[in-house]
Amino acid sequence: MHRIFAAPGICLAVRPVSPDAAAGPAFTRVDSVLLLLGLSSGLLLASWSLAWSIPMLPYIAGAYSTSLDHAIWSLTFYLLAWALAVVPATWLYQRFGELRMFQISLTLLMVATLPDVFSDHFGLFLGGRFLQGMAAGFLTPLTRRLLIRYAPLRWQKTAADLSIVNLVLPLLAGPSLAGWIAYTWDWRAAAVLTFPVGLLALGMVSALLRDDPGEHLRQPFDWIGLALLAAWSATFQIVLNRGEDWNWWDAPAIRWLTALGAVLLVAFFLWERDQPHPCLDLRLLRRRNYVLALPALVFGWGLLLGGNSLFVSALISHANYSAFWAGVVLLPMALGGVPLIAVMGPISHRVNPRWLATICFGFIAIYGFTTRLNLHSNLRSLLLSHLIEGIAIGFYLVPLSLIMFSRLPQSRLPAAATLQNFVRILGGAYLSSAFSALWMRHGDTFRAHLAWQSPTLPLQSMLEHWPVSGPAAQALSIQHLTTQSAALSMQSMLWLWGWMALVVLALVWLTKGPYRRRAGQVRRVTIEQQIMESAGFDAEPSRQEDVGHAP
Repeated sequence: MHRIFAAPGICLAVRPVSPDAAAGPAFTRVDSVLLLLGLSSGLLLASWSLAWSIPMLPYIAGAYSTSLDHAIWSLTFYLLAWALAVVPATWLYQRFGELRMFQISLTLLMVATLPDVFSDHFGLFLGGRFLQGMAAGFLTPLTRRLLIRYAPLRWQKTAADLSIVNLVLPLLAGPSLAGWIAYTWDWRAAAVLTFPVGLLALGMVSALLRDDPGEHLRQPFDWIGLALLAAWSATFQIVLNRGEDWNWWDAPAIRWLTALGAVLLVAFFLWERDQPHPCLDLRLLRRRNYVLALPALVFGWGLLLGGNSLFVSALISHANYSAFWAGVVLLPMALGGVPLIAVMGPISHRVNPRWLATICFGFIAIYGFTTRLNLHSNLRSLLLSHLIEGIAIGFYLVPLSLIMFSRLPQSRLPAAATLQNFVRILGGAYLSSAFSALWMRHGDTFRAHLAWQSPTLPLQSMLEHWPVSGPAAQALSIQHLTTQSAALSMQSMLWLWGWMALVVLALVWLTKGPYRRRAGQVRRVTIEQQIMESAGFDAEPSRQEDVGHAP
């Protein structure tokens, strides 16, 4: 017997999770462990391919003889492709099979990594990053579904929580590992790690799973809507990427591209309004909780990726940190965030998610207002600051997801998850570009201001005790001026992030009380239940268990 779910652009026919369907009648405990390990490795690689580039932006800029703001395109290209690929991912694995799509996506990820390792052409490198992002977009919803589908019944809640940990863990711990690899060997060696892990995951999953052609479904998909979506998303990304190069609104190209993007966006909304199977269910934007939680979700993702990549770049480029020590600065994020993410499911069952979100953005505000980045900043203070940020990230995804989804009917959760993932990832790409442009522009402003204060020898008072003179002192003074202006610019960015955290937190508290029990369910809707339902599975066993334990 099948249960029908309405998803964006398609109709999903999914069998309810049962003990046999979950573990498979031929699976032993060892098989289940190996399968979950292989699937988790695939999801880890999707995030690792993004995480390793976070501390590598100065190295990428040097290797390809480009600027730091161009090097950040390695993030934005990846995120743009990831966001777009999430939209048709469900249709693809329903049409071509889950195992085949897993194999294709993982193979594409490894093949697209080859330019990172061997190419000296920046355009080819960016093309590889785009294809890697597409592969990550296909893998993310697919591996989450496979983890839940093939986990034994008693492990399903753990598999649901594991899907969140696998997504965030590389983004928190990956920069430290990548920095150590770059310091010990070469920055390109971080990308090489994709191949052995990818081959291991591909081998284990291919050996244990078999594709069932009877499960392949032929259903409509809104390809025109997807084309319009890709067109306006890419247009606005080009504006953000090239705005600083072209001097923003002074350039006719920026004005024309912005107008074109606006026209495409309006055309997309008009097209989706009348489609019976839209690629994104925009009716969800009428939901108060859904809309008000989206800015917080986007800001947290943009800070995690764009904000941290700029912070690490500032340490490497202007504070003489190596990639290893710059990665170490971010290591407390993993130490503070990953344990909290792992236990956030049980905590969120007992505490109002708005209070958990308050802890998240309150700590981000503390991080922004208390972090000091200047010539006198020591490693201990930077480690403490990022421990605070890591604790904040631990309270990030689960509470916001509960707020957004808990008032939605079960049939709309797959579509809601697709739209949430698209907006979060695309918003992270846009914020990464915006943060980079603001940092660069503020740096130029501070440098001009400092030079104007002492036109002949900037910051001369700080050079009095340097054991050099003449041209060497002048060169050191210019270097010191650049370093100090970059530090002041980063300090202004930290203050901006602190204020942004308070603004999005205020929006979260405008949402309605997020807890709502479904018909026949005694306990609250849990995050594990929402993850299972958003992946297309009926969480009826969990509900029966809840009813059975009711007093």
